[in-house]
Amino acid sequence: MKHLTSALFLVALTGAACGDDTNATTDSGGDAERKPQVGEWKKEVDALPFPLSGDARITTLTIGRKEYDENFANRGNIEVLFDHPEETITIETRKYVFGDSIDRDNTFDKLSLWAFVSSGNPTKPESQSDATDCSSNTWKDNCAIFAYYDGKSQPERSGMDFRVHLPTGYRGKLFVSTEDNTTEQSYPRRGNITIDNLCTHGDVAMEAGWAKIKMCRELTPAPACPPAGIADCENWAEGAWSKDCQCGDGSLFGQLIVRAPQPWAANITIDIPETVWMNTTLKNTEVMKPHDCKPTITACNGANCVDNTDDVYSPSAEFNYPSKEAPSGAGFNVTVESGGCTKIPFVDDPKKWKPESEGEPGEELRGLLDVCSGCL
Repeated sequence: MKHLTSALFLVALTGAACGDDTNATTDSGGDAERKPQVGEWKKEVDALPFPLSGDARITTLTIGRKEYDENFANRGNIEVLFDHPEETITIETRKYVFGDSIDRDNTFDKLSLWAFVSSGNPTKPESQSDATDCSSNTWKDNCAIFAYYDGKSQPERSGMDFRVHLPTGYRGKLFVSTEDNTTEQSYPRRGNITIDNLCTHGDVAMEAGWAKIKMCRELTPAPACPPAGIADCENWAEGAWSKDCQCGDGSLFGQLIVRAPQPWAANITIDIPETVWMNTTLKNTEVMKPHDCKPTITACNGANCVDNTDDVYSPSAEFNYPSKEAPSGAGFNVTVESGGCTKIPFVDDPKKWKPESEGEPGEELRGLLDVCSGCL
C-alpha cells in the first residue's frame, strides 16, 4: 500500500531542505532523460523598502498557497529568514520540474514570481493594477508571494522554492503555506518549511514535509505591543501581565500555529526562548492508536514550566507564568498539529534521486512533534 502523501542554522536547514545549490541537478541541453530538473536561486526582489511604521507599514504577509485554477501552486520548500537589520525585503526563487531538458526549458520560461496585494484568490498578473504590484517601488501591506505559470495549466510535476528575507523588526502577521508534490512516484518532493528568528504571529500550513522554526530570543508574550506597553505590563504593581496592564487584555498576545492536518504526517520542531511567558499545545491526531508519534516538549524541564501529559498524544505546558494576576493559559501561544503517524517516502536532495528501476525512494517516520529550546 502506498504511503500517504544566522549562518550555521541556515546552512544546516537549507542544506537539508533543498540539497546542494550547484548545477549538478540541472542537465545540459539535449539530454532526453526524465529526472529532477532544478534551477539556480534567482533574486526576484532585492532589498525593496518594507515599511515597519507609518501609514504604509506592513501588517500582513502571505507566502505560498495551494493550487488554484490549475495554477499558482509553488509545491516547494519555503524559507523565511528574519535577517535584514534594515527595513527591506529580498525574495529569491528556485524553479523545478521533473522531466527532460525540453520540459525544463518550457516550464522554467513560463514560471515566475507573483507578488501583488491579495485579498482573495489570485488572478493573472496582467489583470492586476500597478497600484497592487508589490515588486516595484516599495512593498505594500497584505501582499502575497505565489508562483505563477503563464499557460493554460501548470504542469503537475513543477513548482518553485521560495526564500524570503525580512526585517528583524517585523511584528506583523505571517502566513505560510505549501503542498507536497507526489505526482512522480520516484520523486516525492515534500514541501519543507524553514523559519529563522520569528518574533511575531505565524500561521503555517503544510502536508507531509518537515518544519523547523526558530523563535527569536527576544520574543515577548505580545509582539504587537509597543515597548512602553511591554514595560508597563512587566512592571505592573499588582503583578506582571495583569489583565489591567496596557497590553494585558489578550488582544495583542502572539500566536504560532503550525498544522499538517489529517491525513498528513509531518515532523515539526519549534525552538523557543527559555524566558518568555508561553503556552504550548502539541497534537498528533492519528486515529490508529497506539502509535509511535507521541509529541514531546523537551524545553519543559520542570523548573521553568508546568506541563500536562494526561493525554500523551496531546501534551501541553505553560512556561514562565509571570504572576498570579496574569490570566493562566495566555501569553504567547504555540499550537502544533500533525494529522498522522506513518513512514513517508521523500527525496529532499535531487542528487539522491534514482529511477524506479533502481528501487523506491527512502522513507522515514513522520508525525513527530517537539517544542525545544536551543535545538535549532
